[in-house]
Amino acid sequence: MYVHWGTFTKGASLSHGLTFAENAMRRRGFAVWDLGSDGDYQVIGGNSDVIATVVCVPQSGNLWITVSAYSTDSGLAERTRNDVRADIVNTVLFDDG
Repeated sequence: MYVHWGTFTKGASLSHGLTFAENAMRRRGFAVWDLGSDGDYQVIGGNSDVIATVVCVPQSGNLWITVSAYSTDSGLAERTRNDVRADIVNTVLFDDG
């Protein structure tokens, strides 16, 4: 089993960060087993080849986010982590209303 992970911060609320994470996984066609709306700080999803986990920790003024991906294929784990992370980083909230 291989794992690739990385961390970053993003100016977003916890609920928005978890929604961004869930949407990033769904865009990849992943099943989402731990939803962003269930009251915890993580989203878990994947398929038969890779599992991805996003954890969001609220801080003063932003979120600290870690994205991890696990697979028996190191390249797939790395691509998944990179793609999910890029989606979250690049997501912009235009209207909160």
